[in-house]
Amino acid sequence: MSGSNGGTMKRYVVGLGNYSKNDDGIGLRVVERIVVDERDVGFEAIELGNDGMALLTLFDEATEYILVVDCAMLGVDPGDYRVFSPEDVESNKQVGRISTHEGDIMKLIALGEELEQQIPRIEVLAIQPESLEMDMRLSGTLEKRLPEYVDVAIRVVAKAGNDA
Repeated sequence: MSGSNGGTMKRYVVGLGNYSKNDDGIGLRVVERIVVDERDVGFEAIELGNDGMALLTLFDEATEYILVVDCAMLGVDPGDYRVFSPEDVESNKQVGRISTHEGDIMKLIALGEELEQQIPRIEVLAIQPESLEMDMRLSGTLEKRLPEYVDVAIRVVAKAGNDA
């Protein structure tokens, strides 16, 4: 798909989190696995860590879609996940109980709008953590399911490309 700049529209998977706090690093691990496995996926995988502000650099006419992968307190079993758009959280107070960096994402979207940036379609793959202790490893539950999260992220971005 071509953008108004004549180039190909870009899609991204962005990992947020902190490697040193167990499952808070799940978004980073998903992106890392995509990069290490050199999956030919038709999108760019980027680790932003805790630097959500860097997401603003992707808000431009060339960006078609962003999937943010992060841990979130979803009120479900550890390792379970949900995919949603920031608008779902904003418009549905029941879903609004979700606690993740999505609050930051909402603020970043608002800031991007204030700066008159082009806001692409954004979705969040939120994964319920089992542990947020100070440890560089994922919990056993999330470690076992890491390949599943990678596959889900790839499928979600591929679907977003087909929907465009």
